[in-house]
Amino acid sequence: MKLSFTAAVAAAAFSTHASAFLVVLDSNNEYCIMQVKYIPGNDWDVNSSTGAITTLPSSIPVYNDGDGGNTIAQNGVNDPTGEILAAVKAFSGTITVFDPVSGNVLTGASLPTMIKADLEWCQSYSTFAPEHYCKADGAWVGSGQEGTLGGTLKECCEDNHPESVYNSCIEKATGIVSMGDASWYGDQTDQKCVRNCDTLNLFDPDSAGSLSLHSFADDPAGSSNTEYECGGLRPEWLDQDYANEDLCCDDVFTSLQGDFCAYKSTTGSAPAPTPAYTGTYEWYVDGSNSICKQDCVVGSVTPSSTPNPSVSCGGTIEAASVELYTSEADCCSAQLAWLPSAGCEARSIAGENNPTDLFWASSDGCREDCTGSTNCESAPSSAKLYSDAEECCKKANNWLDLEWCETRAARDFSSTSTGTGQWFVDYEDGVCHKDCGNNSAECELATSGSLNFFSSASDCCKGSLGSVDQDACVQGSTQGLTISTVPTNKWYVASGGSGSDQPCKEDCETSGSAPSCGGIVAKNGIRLYDSANDCCKQAYSWVAVDLCQVQSENAGVHTLKWYVDYGANVCKQDCEVDSNSPECDGYPEEQSTKMFASASACCAAKLSWIPKETCETASTTGVDPTDSDSPGTGEWRKNDSWSYCVLDCKESGTIAAGDNILDVQPFVSSGVKFYGTAAVDLASGDDYPPQCDGVTSDSSATQYKGSVTNCCKSINWVQAEVCYYLSTRGTPTQKYFADPSDRTKCVVHQTEDTAATGFYATPPAVVCEAGKVTLPADSEGVECVEDIGVSTKLYDSLDECCKKNVSWDVDSCKYGSQGTDAPGSGDYYIDWSIEQCVQDCNDEATGSQCNGIAKSWQTTYGSEETCCKQISWVNRRDCLYYQTR
Repeated sequence: MKLSFTAAVAAAAFSTHASAFLVVLDSNNEYCIMQVKYIPGNDWDVNSSTGAITTLPSSIPVYNDGDGGNTIAQNGVNDPTGEILAAVKAFSGTITVFDPVSGNVLTGASLPTMIKADLEWCQSYSTFAPEHYCKADGAWVGSGQEGTLGGTLKECCEDNHPESVYNSCIEKATGIVSMGDASWYGDQTDQKCVRNCDTLNLFDPDSAGSLSLHSFADDPAGSSNTEYECGGLRPEWLDQDYANEDLCCDDVFTSLQGDFCAYKSTTGSAPAPTPAYTGTYEWYVDGSNSICKQDCVVGSVTPSSTPNPSVSCGGTIEAASVELYTSEADCCSAQLAWLPSAGCEARSIAGENNPTDLFWASSDGCREDCTGSTNCESAPSSAKLYSDAEECCKKANNWLDLEWCETRAARDFSSTSTGTGQWFVDYEDGVCHKDCGNNSAECELATSGSLNFFSSASDCCKGSLGSVDQDACVQGSTQGLTISTVPTNKWYVASGGSGSDQPCKEDCETSGSAPSCGGIVAKNGIRLYDSANDCCKQAYSWVAVDLCQVQSENAGVHTLKWYVDYGANVCKQDCEVDSNSPECDGYPEEQSTKMFASASACCAAKLSWIPKETCETASTTGVDPTDSDSPGTGEWRKNDSWSYCVLDCKESGTIAAGDNILDVQPFVSSGVKFYGTAAVDLASGDDYPPQCDGVTSDSSATQYKGSVTNCCKSINWVQAEVCYYLSTRGTPTQKYFADPSDRTKCVVHQTEDTAATGFYATPPAVVCEAGKVTLPADSEGVECVEDIGVSTKLYDSLDECCKKNVSWDVDSCKYGSQGTDAPGSGDYYIDWSIEQCVQDCNDEATGSQCNGIAKSWQTTYGSEETCCKQISWVNRRDCLYYQTR
């Protein structure tokens, strides 16, 4: 792009004159000198002999050429043809130009054309000589060489000289210094764009390349001129020619924000007072605080905040590396997409460190992002914000009670707030509290919204404290008491149970005047009964109700009723033990003992085998009935631990005629046989058998007459065969069970030497000699054991015993039980501990591939080749195992 040095508009005043104005700068840069060529015949008032202007107004200073005259010489010689110079100088705030042709002062639009357009210019033949440029009217400028005329000087310099010397071409040919063309280029020193024009700013360049006089009326208030836009003539080597500052900034100063660069290039370079850069009012991200800020001066008033200062301004942005966005929403979505959009936008609009007055989800509910209250809490930058407490509670804390969550989120919430007014449980105190803080007895603010809330104390007690007496719960809840301090005056089972002196106690404070009170226990969830009688009937159904009730209502008081004492074969009275009252023996040892109104009734019901008079006398006088001891029923019953059955008869002594056991014949009826004898009938004079366990004093004990089998059925946790044997001590079961000392083997329940017993008429199914099985053959060698316990589990065969107890290695169990080693299959299996294939056998000879019997869970293979393929990563020659010992 070539530079324009001339105005293109001819003034009307020169329509009859062939003249042109040429602009140059003098040496001290104070004047612009206009050169005009005089043409004879014009109306100038000029000295004909000297060519001096005689009518020049006194207000126009004339350039002094050094010789004291008013004319200037060309090459030091006065020019009689009239080539003269008129001077122009800036003074008194205006620029005045005197036109020596018309004698008028020229301003503005009347300024004539700067270069005469009708001169023809041509290019020097010698383009390599810098002094050879162009000539006018056939006369070479700078040299005497001639060339071809043609075109204007501008056309000549444009067409024939490189762009870098175009300016020099014009100046060499005319002596004219360029005033610029008003286009824009980049000034790297000040990092801004400037206009291509004279910095003295005597003329205003426009985009058309014309030069007009500068009008001071167009300058900003308080400035002397607009010369700050002119940056001087663009260097000839700089290929920049922009129509406006925006295009220049966008292309040259890419490291600067466009608006900031434009500001620096225009009003930002103006003299004081220089207008400040206000920014673009667009948005950029502040990563350190995770918000977006507005591109404007901090604390300034923006178009959107007028008349108040904006809290969103974060300072102006100069660098282009900072991305700007038209809105805070665009900024948040582009730069802070990992944050909740609503929260980012709200915090950006509110400004850094300013509250948004929105709500966010904290660890225990919702809080308002606000200040001025102890319940306000600043939201973290990562928090999602909600418009109100309800939205926050529903969307972010929907597992919390909504009303609780909303009340706790209010900025005015405190320890005296009304709360939700709902009820919640306090398991420690065993009551419910009302969620409020107004210091009423029932009030206590709930610390968690995940509790179950109820509309009333009654509903809360039913829903959360169903095991606690409801009346006591409601009373304690509404009065602000703990359940441990609220008496119900109902009855509960004492900790000592039926064996205590007070089986049931009243739920009230203990005191000497209230012997039935056992303390307040409602908070423990203990079942309560309306009366002592109800407690005794329902909690102690096996206990004599009269005895239980009297002991409960009056601890230490006796019933004065009678009960049986089988040990002494008398009836005793429930009264205070006193040496003067031998019938008194205190409470019965078992509260389940049936009580009778009189000794006579007791004797008839419980000691009927004793003569009535004898029993009554012994019971009332304390004299033992030595002439008659109870022989028992002779029937089968459960022993005290309910693990097997015993006979209800004397543990020692001889059987007397008429004893019940002779009628029952418990062994015959049960098919029991004993070692060393074939006779199982009991007769008078025989010793009581060892199965007798004494006469029970428990009249409620179930007895099974002569059927030990039925007795054993009632003990369902012990195997029937085991119970039968432990009860009768008769023939062993000949079944198999796991060896208690080594549960990887099985033994058989049989006497050690069956030939020595006297009750096997024929060989039994399992024959033992010297403690080992000889028959059957498939169990030969199995150990014979006669003792078993209640937890023993019996099996019909050795195979079943091993399968049930050593399921992972049945063969080893069977062979081990018989005292031999399993022979093995001879197949191969992988021993993973050595990563080799070994043979399923027990040969320990050197070189043998045997390494023990394969377990049931180990896979065997028919050949060593197949086995080795399973561990293909092991070298084939290292795959097989060999004994080395």
